[in-house]
Amino acid sequence: MDVNIAAQRRRLEADALRAKESGNEAWIEPQLWSQYTGKEGRALYESFSDEELLDMLRSETAKLGRFPSQHEIFCVYRMFIRKRFRNWPTALRRAGLKKPRTKHRYESYKGERQ
Repeated sequence: MDVNIAAQRRRLEADALRAKESGNEAWIEPQLWSQYTGKEGRALYESFSDEELLDMLRSETAKLGRFPSQHEIFCVYRMFIRKRFRNWPTALRRAGLKKPRTKHRYESYKGERQ
């Protein structure tokens, strides 16, 4: 892993820990936000594997005893998860925390009639 990326990850972990300790994981100071967006933020985002992001959800689920709401995940990680998996429910399904979607009743009924 690139030395710069490793340093960014350590800084991100520290920011997430500070936010958790302050009880406000839902957002980050605006001056810090710029560190995690743009060109540098893109490289940091790409350094996380799908499994690392999904493990964050699994870990928080284990702590809470239920799957986490979006506001219970540090805002930068939440942004990365939503960007990677398109939306929160899809991320929860990919992490194995939420059951796969089932067919709507209309689709099942339509199939039976044909």
